[in-house]
Amino acid sequence: MATLGDVLYAGMSSPPPPEQEWLGLVQAIAAGDQVALHALYERSHRLVLTSLLRITASHEIAEELTLEVFHDVWRRAYRYAPRDGTVLGWLMNQARFRVFARLCSGQWPTDVLRPAASLQERLAHRIALDSGEPVISPGRQHWPEPQWEDVAPWISCKVLAFDSDTHLVSMLVRLAPGGEYPPHTHAGLEELHLLEGELWIDERKLYPGDYNRAEPGTGDKRVWSETGCTCVLITSTKDVLT
Repeated sequence: MATLGDVLYAGMSSPPPPEQEWLGLVQAIAAGDQVALHALYERSHRLVLTSLLRITASHEIAEELTLEVFHDVWRRAYRYAPRDGTVLGWLMNQARFRVFARLCSGQWPTDVLRPAASLQERLAHRIALDSGEPVISPGRQHWPEPQWEDVAPWISCKVLAFDSDTHLVSMLVRLAPGGEYPPHTHAGLEELHLLEGELWIDERKLYPGDYNRAEPGTGDKRVWSETGCTCVLITSTKDVLT
């Protein structure tokens, strides 16, 4: 039987970025490297912000929570362990945790530090306040973001990171209207964050901002989208397609 990796990599024009690059950034952040923080921000902030925007329905709140997520990364990067999942999955789950924490507290964040500045500039100022060091400008990052690849009829993927040791892949997946993802059995933990459109996973219908978690050994018989959709998907390339 074919695996996800067989299909995913068959027609790719270039190798997927290694997860070790993302891990290296987190380790550098844990050692106090502000440039590494801005590099990680450049790779992932749009996905974090979009997910928070879909959950909160407020651009202002989503921005403030995104700022909190990356501020927490700066302060707590040393806690991240690869055994807990991919770096992107960790960031996306931190974003969801921020929303639920604020809902439980009954308060939304308010940031008064340079409100006219960009989100990344405000992050740089927060880090400077924490560290007592001068503000390090975000500068211009040079991460070559992967391109969308058509991997099957109705399905396009943008692979963001691949871990050759655990076989976990972090990617954006886009289904065209009426498109279906192949039935499959999960070889490892699967996490899905829906960013745009609507998605059916068997009998469950997901809307923007929804999260789906599937345990190893489980399977999805039908995954499809009437509207078309885009999601962040963290899964195993060893998933068996049926």
